[in-house]
Amino acid sequence: MTAASLSPALAPYRYRWPREELAEAGGWCRAADGGVERALPESAVELARDSRWPALFPSPVCLVTAAHGTTAVLERVVGPSIVNRFPYVLALSFCVESLSGRHYARRAFTRVLEAGGEAAVQFLAPGAALDAVLGAIETTPEPDTASRLARTGLATRRATTSAAPVFADAYLVYEGRLVRPGRDLDGEPIYPRPWLDVGSHRVYFLEVRAIQLRRDIAEGRSQIRWRSLPAWSAARTTDAPVVEADASRRYQKGYTPHYAFPSAGTIAFEADGLEAGMAVKHLPSEAADQVEVDNDRARWPCFFPSSVGMITTWAADDRPNLMPCGSTTVVSRAPLVITPCVGYAAINERYAPRLTLELIRKNRAFGCGVPFISDRVVAAIKYAGNVSFQVAGDKVARAGLAVERGGPAPVLPELPVHFDCEVLDEVRLGTHVMFLGAVRRIRVRPDVTPSNPLEWCPWADVRAADG
Repeated sequence: MTAASLSPALAPYRYRWPREELAEAGGWCRAADGGVERALPESAVELARDSRWPALFPSPVCLVTAAHGTTAVLERVVGPSIVNRFPYVLALSFCVESLSGRHYARRAFTRVLEAGGEAAVQFLAPGAALDAVLGAIETTPEPDTASRLARTGLATRRATTSAAPVFADAYLVYEGRLVRPGRDLDGEPIYPRPWLDVGSHRVYFLEVRAIQLRRDIAEGRSQIRWRSLPAWSAARTTDAPVVEADASRRYQKGYTPHYAFPSAGTIAFEADGLEAGMAVKHLPSEAADQVEVDNDRARWPCFFPSSVGMITTWAADDRPNLMPCGSTTVVSRAPLVITPCVGYAAINERYAPRLTLELIRKNRAFGCGVPFISDRVVAAIKYAGNVSFQVAGDKVARAGLAVERGGPAPVLPELPVHFDCEVLDEVRLGTHVMFLGAVRRIRVRPDVTPSNPLEWCPWADVRAADG
C-alpha cells in the first residue's frame, strides 16, 4: 500500500468525487484558471432533482440510537463533530425538511431523541456487522425507523447512562444527553435550547456523559486507524518551500493524517472501569469540573473521527490568515452551511482565543479549503496550527502556500476544493464559537476529475497494534 492508500477492509467503503465531468454537469461553469466554479444556493427544483452535496467535504459517519419508553430508534448521521471542549459537546445534524428522495425529514428519529433526551453515538469496524446496520437503515422506510434495530439482527445492550441501545459490535460509543442551559467560564449564558435550526436541518447538541472503548483498544492491544484527509494526486504544486512549525515554541500540537489510537502521539484512555468488554470513562456532570489546564490533558479524552477545514480570512492590509480547524463540519443542505468552531476561552496554549474569531466576525465571511494527503499540505497544517498570525504576519506564505486574491476570503490554490462562506450567525458554546457559514461559491481545481478524483473514507478501521 502507498502512504495514502486505504486498508483492504476500508476499500469497499471509499467514496470518490467527482463521478462526472463537472463542466458538463448542471450548475457549474468554467473558472479563469481552467477549473470550475458554482454559485449557491440552488433552487428548490434543482435540489429536488439532486440534493447530493455539490462538492466533497470530508466528513465521518456515525450510527446513532435513542430511546423513549418502549420505542428505540436507529439512524445514520453524516458529519458528527466535537464542537466544544468544556463542556464536552458533540453535534449531530438531522434533516427536518423534505428536499428530495435523499434529504427528507427524519421525524421518527428526532421525535424520540427530543422526548428521551439521550443518545448513543456509535462506531463499528468495517465488515458484516456494519454492513447489516447500514443495510437495515437503507431498506427501512422512515416511518418504520423503530423497526431498524431488530432488522439488523445484531445484539444490543443498554448504554451505561441511558436506555439508548448499544450494539455489542461497537468498538467506540459516546453517550450523551441533550445539553442543558448553562453559563460558560466567563459567566455568559449558553445553550438556551439543546438544538439549533439551520435551514433544512436541526443541529442537536449532546453533552458527552460517558465514553465506551473496546477493552483491547483501551489496553493498546488493538488500535483505531483513521485516515483524516482525502487522497488525491495534484497535477501541479506551488513553488513555495515546505516548512515546519517553529521548534522554539514551548508547546507543539502534532498532526498526522494517518491517525492511530492509542499510540505514542495520543493521550491515553483513562477508564473508570470495565463493563461488557468495554473500558468506560464517565465525565463530570459540571463543565467547570471537566476543565484541564495542562495542554496534553486538555486534549479530547478519546479518539473521535474528524477531518480538517482550512479556514481562511483577510486580516488588516489584506494579509491572508489561515487556521486549520478540526471541528469543521456541514450542518445543513439548504442552504449548504459549513460550521468551523473557533476557540474563545483562555484555558491554556491548546485552547486560547484565536485571531480568526475576530477576523470572521469583522469580515462576516470566511473561506474553507479541503486539504489532502501530501507532504506540503500536512506541513502547512502543522505550521499554521502552531503559529499565530500575530507572530508571523506572513503566516500563509511561511506555511508554504500561495494565495489567490480578489474574493471575500483568501483562496489557497494548492487545495483541490474551496468554499466561500457568508456568516449567517454565530453560536457561543462554552469554549468555542460555532460560525454558521452559508456557502456562496465553490471553486474546484482543473485537475480534479473523474479520472483523478478525491478519495475519501468516512469510517475508521480497527487492527492489532502490530498490524
